[in-house]
Amino acid sequence: MNKLPEKPQQITFDITDRCQMKCVTCNKWKAELPDMMSKELTTDEWKKALDDLKNWLGEGYWFCFSGGEPFLRKDIFELADYAHSIGFKVASMSNAFSIKPLYDKIINSSIESLNISLNSISNPIIHDESRGREGSFEKALDSILQLKKMRDEKQSELGINIATILFPENINEAVPLVEFVTRNKINGIMFQLLDDAESFQAYCVRDCSQTSNYIMPKELRLKYKSMSKRAIEVIDRLIEMKQAGHSIYNSYEQLKAMKVFFNNPDDILKTITCDVGSTNFAIDPYGDVRLCFNMDPVGNIKDSKPEDIWINSESAKCRNLTKSCKMYCRMLNCNFKHDFANFNNSVLSKFKTSIGKFLCGTK
Repeated sequence: MNKLPEKPQQITFDITDRCQMKCVTCNKWKAELPDMMSKELTTDEWKKALDDLKNWLGEGYWFCFSGGEPFLRKDIFELADYAHSIGFKVASMSNAFSIKPLYDKIINSSIESLNISLNSISNPIIHDESRGREGSFEKALDSILQLKKMRDEKQSELGINIATILFPENINEAVPLVEFVTRNKINGIMFQLLDDAESFQAYCVRDCSQTSNYIMPKELRLKYKSMSKRAIEVIDRLIEMKQAGHSIYNSYEQLKAMKVFFNNPDDILKTITCDVGSTNFAIDPYGDVRLCFNMDPVGNIKDSKPEDIWINSESAKCRNLTKSCKMYCRMLNCNFKHDFANFNNSVLSKFKTSIGKFLCGTK
């Protein structure tokens, strides 16, 4: 049994479930309740959580504001400034639908890295339909280009990145998106596989999955099958582009794992060992702490110190459950680290022959 790390590696503040989008890749927007906002942690409660984390972790840790759409919290800049003042490095993400009035604040804030969701570049309809809001492509593109321009003019150090979900309708957009990033000197791009939308429920109504009995929905499996051959070809091209110097944040190991996944999703359960229980520490909008967003909370930041939650019996139970988990979210970026030591390359080699046959049409 591996020794539990003394501290997590990835800290996430899911500061709101609220969102303006109606994404086909997420179900949070279906569950918005009238009193949702009133149940969220207050500014002072988030600051106390930051203080507690600082006392436990020390300085220099990165953490990310996520959601929902984090910029719907009017105190996000106050929280970012406070986090920075006590020694944290702050990242955030956004769908960019409503941030145009906030451009100046973003540039001048303590947020050091901003990931903007963009699912296409050649065809605006693909992005708009995936986000469920007409005009979302135009707003996301404007945000990327205008923030980049303002950053350069003001010599800000804000990192501007693109986050892209891969699905059948946009698989041919992946390479043009990388070319767009390079051509416009955007910091980088991160790809993530399409996941079961049922995994992304609002925390206030979330009924956590029985992960040991999980079965991939037939519709999702058919989607993967419909794009598998082309996806493997595209990922090979992304690997070549990364080798040539394009700023693709996914590691080679993760990209290779994607090829295994598209060849046969079930193989990834043998290839990737889920390690989120030993690396992740996420606080949801209501103070509940999760090591895995698909599993039950392991404590609440309002009631307990984070270091106590990290080693309590509920956390131990969560870590044990990851060993029998049958979900495919282990392919998501939260389960990958810079050294990707959890990726079993010896298992990967077993599938190289079958991938080759698949591409040649002999399988």
